[in-house]
Amino acid sequence: MNIHIITSYILIFLGIVIWTILIPAGKKVPHKVMDCITVFGGAFLLASCFINLIPHMFANGFATPNLHIKIGVAALAGFLIQTLLEMMTNSMEHGHNHCQDCNHEESCPDDHHHNHHVHPVSALIIGLSIHAFLEGMPLVDTNGDIHQSLLYGIILHNIPIALVLVTIFTHNGYNTIKAFLLLSIFAVMTPLGSLCNLLFIPNNATIQALIMGLVVGILLHVSVSILFDSETDNRWLKLALVVAAFAAAYFTPGCPEIYG
Repeated sequence: MNIHIITSYILIFLGIVIWTILIPAGKKVPHKVMDCITVFGGAFLLASCFINLIPHMFANGFATPNLHIKIGVAALAGFLIQTLLEMMTNSMEHGHNHCQDCNHEESCPDDHHHNHHVHPVSALIIGLSIHAFLEGMPLVDTNGDIHQSLLYGIILHNIPIALVLVTIFTHNGYNTIKAFLLLSIFAVMTPLGSLCNLLFIPNNATIQALIMGLVVGILLHVSVSILFDSETDNRWLKLALVVAAFAAAYFTPGCPEIYG
């Protein structure tokens, strides 16, 4: 395993757990900032799917009879899997805490969290961990090439999730150490998914294309849901963020077999 792969795993891990240190207990990131990060990350994922990941998975799909149809089915399966996971996570992959009171400090009294708003953290962590494990599987090709667009998309996508998780842990009365440990569980899932693919799944073009198809279905579900779920008041700002994310994805290095 080369240093670039290890570095990518470290970046993903730090991109999640660092927020337990950067955000003091009880503090919240402004809602507008959270929404901007979420929109940009969702748009980047969407563009990465169409510019890099889909061309990659179909590179072998059209070379093998009927494989392109199976890849389409795999993408639909990924879409359905993500739908099921969101029943466990309450759509936390969208980067939002869907308790409206908790999203607006002025409408959330101090006793709200202590009296009746204890989140089901176990189901939340399990659902997010499965999501992270799956989306990490195609991160590194079996030949050692890193899908940089997927890497950056995961890092951007994880920022609002981590920020919301820190808020939820605080509302549940968790101290910094417990919050750090729980975030660490979520943070290691993407590297574990990648390692599982590299070490235990055969280096077979068909299997790898189907795995990519499954993950593309998951990412399309998440990215489209983020853009529709966005609560940005300024529609022009949202459009600017989407355009900027599309441009960033376009200039991010893609799969070498397509773009050289």
